[in-house]
Amino acid sequence: MSKNKSSHVGIGNIIALAGLALLGFFTFMGALMLTSGSMGASIGIALGSVIVLSLILEAATQSKKIDNNFARWKKIEIGAIVLFLAAAVFPARYLMHFVDVLTSKDELQKVAVSDVDRLRGMFSEYEKAEQSALAITTTGLHAAIDSEKDLNVTAYFDDAAIKTPTDIDTWMLQERQLLLGNTGKTGVAPYRTYKQNVDSVLNKWSADVKGWNLLSIGLQSKVPGELAPAIATYLTELSEEGKLPVIVDNEGVYMFEEENQTVEISVPDLKFEKSISSTGDFKVLPMVIYILIIAIIFVQYLMTPRSAKTTIGNGQNISNKEGVNVL
Repeated sequence: MSKNKSSHVGIGNIIALAGLALLGFFTFMGALMLTSGSMGASIGIALGSVIVLSLILEAATQSKKIDNNFARWKKIEIGAIVLFLAAAVFPARYLMHFVDVLTSKDELQKVAVSDVDRLRGMFSEYEKAEQSALAITTTGLHAAIDSEKDLNVTAYFDDAAIKTPTDIDTWMLQERQLLLGNTGKTGVAPYRTYKQNVDSVLNKWSADVKGWNLLSIGLQSKVPGELAPAIATYLTELSEEGKLPVIVDNEGVYMFEEENQTVEISVPDLKFEKSISSTGDFKVLPMVIYILIIAIIFVQYLMTPRSAKTTIGNGQNISNKEGVNVL
C-alpha cells in the first residue's frame, strides 16, 4: 500500500515539474516580448512565478498529508489552494501573450515586413528630395551665372569658389557626395556607409522574423523603433549640411527664394513592436493552454493521498490504542 502511495506522489511530482517548466518558459518568453527584450525583468517574472507557485503548492500538498490537528491543517490546505489559484493569475498575461504571438506568425511577419519597408522608405524619401534639390540649385546657379544681374547670389558664388559654369558642376558634385555619397561630414558616417549599416541590421532582423526565431524576436523587437528616430535625425542633420538654395529670376534679378532646401524626415508609424509588446484581444486558445498548464502543475496536489484517519466511537478510550490518530 505504501509503495503505491509513494509511486503516485512521485509521478505527481514529475508531472508538476513538467508543468512548472512549461510555465516558466512560456512566462519568460511572454515577458521578454511584453518588456521589449528586458532579459533581467523577464527572468525575474518567470522565476518568481515558478517559485511562488511551487511553494504554495507544496504547502497545500503537505497540509493534505498531515494526520494530526486535522481541522487546522484542512483550513491551511484550503487557504493554500485558494492562494495558489490567485497567484496563478499573475503569469497568465505573459503566458497567454506568448501563445498568442506563437500562433500569429503570418500576421506578425507581414507587420514586420511593412515596418522594414517604412524604414527603407525614409532613405528613398530623402534621396528623392535631395536629388530634386541638387537639380533645382544647379539650374538656378547656371541661370544666374549667365546673367549680368546676379548681384544677389554673388556671395554664394564667392563661398563656393564658383567663377565659371564648370565650377558649378564641380561644386554640385561635391554637394552630391556629401548628401548622397561617401564624403560625409566630420565625425559622422558618410551617407552610403550609414545606409549600408542600417540595411545590414534590418536584414539580420528580418531574417530572425522570417525564421520565426522567437527568442531573437523578443530580444530585438524594439530594433525598428530605435532605428527610426536615429535615421530621421541623421538624414535631417545631413540635409542641413547641404548648401542648396532655390534661386529664382525675379524680374531679371536672381535671388534666393529659399536659402536652404533642408529635407526634414519624419518618423514613420511602426507596428511590430506595438504588436509584440502589448496584449491583444482575448482568444480562446491561449486561455485553454494556460488552464491546461496550471492543471498539470496542480496534479501533484491531486495525486497526493490524504492521510487516513481512524474514526473513534463514543465511549472509546484511545489512549492505549497504538497507531490511532489523535482527534
